[in-house]
Amino acid sequence: MTTGTDALILRYLQDLEAQLQDLPASRRQELLDEVAEHITAARAGLDPETEAGVRTVLERLGDPAEIAAEARERFGGPPADRPVPTPWLEIIAIVLLVIPFLGWVLGVILVWLSRIWSTRDKLVGTVGGLSWVLAGLGTISISAGSRPVGSPAPLGPSETNLLEVALFVLPFVLPVVAAVYLGFRLRSRTA
Repeated sequence: MTTGTDALILRYLQDLEAQLQDLPASRRQELLDEVAEHITAARAGLDPETEAGVRTVLERLGDPAEIAAEARERFGGPPADRPVPTPWLEIIAIVLLVIPFLGWVLGVILVWLSRIWSTRDKLVGTVGGLSWVLAGLGTISISAGSRPVGSPAPLGPSETNLLEVALFVLPFVLPVVAAVYLGFRLRSRTA
């Protein structure tokens, strides 16, 4: 079972590995092993091991991009200022998230396949699009004339109108908000 601290370290090492992709495999593995050993030694000194303590250890190590830049200098790899590839998977995922039902399902799959977004970002994309599903269920419920779950009595006309407005507005607003959020996160991570 992976703990929160293990997940932090795994994400850090994955980010570092992604930054080192342009180095030869043997050099890349050598550096990853060296950093992993350093993390293990620093973790052993934490008593008790907390998420904050592990975050401090990782911050002291430095940003993975900086470590990769130093490694390129040390091992003579290509410079880091090469053009950043366009993150097409993420862009397509953002577009699909705002398309009802099937588009959202495909968008969520692509969001979870991304290596750029964090788990929190992926959850925002998933939950933002869930409003399409809830709107469909709510519309069926209203058109069938039934009352919402937990409601003691049938809804009056004004309550029904308010519920209908919410069911028709939220499905368009929440996916757009989630897509905009993911777009900002994508921009900050690829800039």
